Amino acid sequence: SAVARTAKLPVVDLSARSMQKLDPSFTCSEDTHTLILDRNNIMKLDHLERCPSLQQLSVANNRLVRMMGVSQLRELRVLNLPNNSIGYIEGLRDLSHLTWLNLSGNNIKVWKYLTML
Repeated sequence: SAVARTAKLPVVDLSARSMQKLDPSFTCSEDTHTLILDRNNIMKLDHLERCPSLQQLSVANNRLVRMMGVSQLRELRVLNLPNNSIGYIEGLRDLSHLTWLNLSGNNIKVWKYLTML
C-alpha cells in the first residue's frame, strides 16, 4: 500500500487523508524520525509503538481526546497536538528528550502534570 511504502522515508506525511486511526499494520522504519498526521479525524493514538525512533510527531487539527499513545515514543523531541479535544495532559512523564510541546486550541482541564517536565 502507499502507506507501507512511505513508512521507509525519514519524514512520513499522512496529512488530510480522512484517517480515523493509524492502521494496525502501519510500521515505521528505523530511518523514520518524523510522522505528520495533521488534518485527519483521528480520535486516539494507537500503534505508535511501531515507530520507536520517532523524534517529531504532529497530529494537529484532529479529534484527539487523549494523548496516551505518545508515552511509548521515548526518543520524541517535538510533540505538536494543537486544535484537538484533549482534556488531560498524560503520557509525558517518560519523554525525557521532549523539548517542544504544542497543546494550543485544546480543552485542557488539568495542567498539574506539566510540572513533571
